[in-house]
Amino acid sequence: MSLYDNSKREMTISPGCPWYNAQQTLGAPNVNWCEETSCSYINEPANTWSNLGFLIAAILIIRQFKRSELQLFGWVVFVMGLFSAIYHATNNYGTQHLDFLGMSLMISAVLAIRLKGTIKTGTKTLFAIFLIANLITLGLLDILDLPIQLLLLINAAPIISIDLFLGFKQKKLHQYGSFAIALILLIAAQIFAQIDLKRIYCEPENLIMHGHVAWHILCALAMYFIAKHLNKTTA
Repeated sequence: MSLYDNSKREMTISPGCPWYNAQQTLGAPNVNWCEETSCSYINEPANTWSNLGFLIAAILIIRQFKRSELQLFGWVVFVMGLFSAIYHATNNYGTQHLDFLGMSLMISAVLAIRLKGTIKTGTKTLFAIFLIANLITLGLLDILDLPIQLLLLINAAPIISIDLFLGFKQKKLHQYGSFAIALILLIAAQIFAQIDLKRIYCEPENLIMHGHVAWHILCALAMYFIAKHLNKTTA
């Protein structure tokens, strides 16, 4: 059975609690993280607060890198963190899509910035094209009743392959230190996510640390190193 199960969604919000009606109307997310659902406006406190990492990373990117496309990337990371926080605070299938909209924005920004010099098209135009493609993919996954998490898998291999190919072609692989750090952080984040999903380590009442909290923090760090990489390898 898939770790992300579209057919067996567990309603986790009790009647009378904030966001109960929203979850009943929009459905439960297709993943149930370890953290216990609380009867409050912030449904998953730890999984919500940990998105501060993205906001901090975004501010660092915006302050450190002054090129317009990296400013765009910084704001995209900020929005991604905000959307993820909204999802974990409300915990329903509708806002889970908002979370993946944020990821689509980030993926599209990375592809647009990396390919603008090769395709000879403006960053904003490429960003719009990739975003539309990702949103169509997200819609198709829903129509086909496939886990929306496949969006990340569909994008991961092309992003890594394209970047390595361009680095080899442009003889810039010696500048790939930040790329390597970002990749290691993202792999580590995925490991912690699986630890959470498979309940290898799970303390539901812990308001500070979970595997998915580590996912957020490590991915936020990766965003900063992705920005450093883009700053070095694009003009």
